[in-house]
Amino acid sequence: MRSAEKGILRRFFGKGIYPSQISFWLDFPLRRLILSPQKLADRLHLKENLKVLEIGAGSGYFSVEVARRIPQGHLELFDIQQEMLEKARRKLEAAGLHNVGFTLGDAINLPFGENEFDVVFLVAVLGEVSDPEACLQGIYKILRPSGLLSITEQPGDPDFLPLPVVRSLAEKQGFEFVKNYGKKKNYTANFRKPIRIRQDPHQVRSGCLTDRG
Repeated sequence: MRSAEKGILRRFFGKGIYPSQISFWLDFPLRRLILSPQKLADRLHLKENLKVLEIGAGSGYFSVEVARRIPQGHLELFDIQQEMLEKARRKLEAAGLHNVGFTLGDAINLPFGENEFDVVFLVAVLGEVSDPEACLQGIYKILRPSGLLSITEQPGDPDFLPLPVVRSLAEKQGFEFVKNYGKKKNYTANFRKPIRIRQDPHQVRSGCLTDRG
């Protein structure tokens, strides 16, 4: 067996970035029993005009349903493998969806603007990232105040992260926990980026802001 094939098999049974060569498993029909695209989209509380980022989009298993729910908005797919983005592109084009962009890159260095997105979501991805804290720090920057961060973890994933770990990582970066759906090994955790109210330094110095207890 060639070394490349051995590497693919090792990843299929072990940790790391999921190889595009076996992406057909991501579209296996029985996956709907774990979490269907419709149920995941429900958990994102989407509105028609939102701008959404999917990190680690893979072959676009969830992307089609999300794009359908934001017809006046925009879905940006982000993945570290060009082959995955091309598979997702073909799937979305076949569905007649054109409100989608495709960006190649590493999740520890997100190439987007500050406060650019309304929703950012990851499905069975955060544990694959080489530096989850850096990834979440980047998401905090590009997510608008009150924007939603949604992290889903699924059973059978060798990079699975338990909910307490995900909460700790997200809250460390300043996110506020909102709600979780599902069970211990198959869950979605939603967080918000809080709205920070800046105090006027001049008012603070002049004593205008006082505690009226």
